[in-house]
Amino acid sequence: MKRISPRSRLRYLGAAILFFGLLAAELIYLFAGSDADIDAAEEIASGRGYQHNLEVMGGKFASLSVDFDRWFVSLWHGRSLAYTVAVIAVVVAAGCFLVAHLMTPPSLGEPRQDR
Repeated sequence: MKRISPRSRLRYLGAAILFFGLLAAELIYLFAGSDADIDAAEEIASGRGYQHNLEVMGGKFASLSVDFDRWFVSLWHGRSLAYTVAVIAVVVAAGCFLVAHLMTPPSLGEPRQDR
């Protein structure tokens, strides 16, 4: 039985992560609802009065951190989740391919160690 080198194993792992990650992202995109659904709490939080009161109580940093929190939470719902999964799959697969590329291939003069 032929053994697979760690370099090839990482390439296969990267290809599998890319394939299944993009497949999952496509399925999420097809079956997820739209991101336009706004509930009552979101409607209140997006008002000018809420923003003003938040900035008065916590300063500009509180306002920015709430905006960042809303953006980060929005990445994990609806069709935005499909894009998030696709980006994560591409980044992890690229990392696998990069590590496999940086691994040194065995020298031609060294004997193989098949056990």
